[in-house]
Amino acid sequence: MLESKWGLRFVALILAVFFFLSVNNVFGNIFNSDDISQKSSKTIQDVPVEVIYNHKDFHLTKVPENVDVNLSGPQLKLIKIENPKDLKVTVDLSGKKAGEYHKKFQVKGIDSDISYNIKPKRADVNLEKKITKKMHVQPDVSQSNIDPKYKVSKQSISPETVKVTGGEQQLKKIAYLKANFKNSAKITKDTNDVAEVNAFDKELNKLNVSIKPNEVNLKVAVEPFSKKVKVHIKTIGKLADDKELDNIKLNDKEVEIYGSRDDLQNINEVIAEVDLDKISESTQKTVSFDLPKNVTKIDPKKTKAYINVK
Repeated sequence: MLESKWGLRFVALILAVFFFLSVNNVFGNIFNSDDISQKSSKTIQDVPVEVIYNHKDFHLTKVPENVDVNLSGPQLKLIKIENPKDLKVTVDLSGKKAGEYHKKFQVKGIDSDISYNIKPKRADVNLEKKITKKMHVQPDVSQSNIDPKYKVSKQSISPETVKVTGGEQQLKKIAYLKANFKNSAKITKDTNDVAEVNAFDKELNKLNVSIKPNEVNLKVAVEPFSKKVKVHIKTIGKLADDKELDNIKLNDKEVEIYGSRDDLQNINEVIAEVDLDKISESTQKTVSFDLPKNVTKIDPKKTKAYINVK
C-alpha cells in the first residue's frame, strides 16, 4: 500500500492528525489523572429528609422536610450527583422513646472521599405516642366559594366522622376538621363532589395528622343570593284640608331583595311610596316598593299600608 500513490496520502493524513492532537495536548487531557482526581464542591438544595423511627407506635412532628447539602470531593464523582434524588439525608431515631431530640442529619450512600455539610446541621424532632380518635367533620363551603349571584342554603357531608391519628399533643390542638371541595371553581348550582378533610388549630393553622378517610362526599345546595332590608315609608300628595296624618303602618316592615352579593352589600332599605292625595278618613292602600338599582327581585312585591288620619 505504501508503494501506491493513495497509500502515501493516507499515511500522511494519519501522521498529520496525530501531530495536531499532540500539539494541542488532547491525549494529555484525556489521560491526565490529575484532572480526574481534581477536588471540587457543589451545593444540592431542597434534599428530602427521611426520619427513621418506630412508625407503628409514635408520631413525628417538627422535623424539616428538606435541607441543603454542600458536597466536597473528586470532581468526577460529584458530576454524578446532580439533583436532590441523588442523595439520601436521614435522621436516625431507631429505638427512641417519646420525647424531644436534637439530632444531626446524615447523608447516606456516598463514597468516603466525599465530605458534606448540611444546613441546618441538626433537626429538632418531637416523638409523640401515637393515638387515634374518631372526630366529627364540618362542611366548609363559605360565601367566597360561591358565585356572587348565589348563597348556600344547605350543606352536608358523608361520612360525618373520620379517624384521626397523630401525637397526643397534636390531637389536643385540633379545633376544626374541615371538608373543602378539591375543585376551586366558583359554585353556581347544587353540587355533589369529593372534598378533602384537613385538621386545624383554633388559629386555623393546618396540623400534621393522619386522617382516614381523608376524602368525604360533600353536598351543597344553593339558592339566589338575597338579604333582608328595612322598609322606609315615603309620602306624596296632600290630605284633605281639614285632616292631619296620625301615622302609617305597613304589613311588612322588612322585605327580601335579590341580586349579586356585590350589588346588594350597600343596600340597607327600600322605599314604599304612599300617596295621601285627597284622603279624608283613615283607610288602607296596597303600595309597591321602589326597586333599587341592580335588584333583580323583591319579596313581597307589594304590601298594605294602613293610613290613620285625625
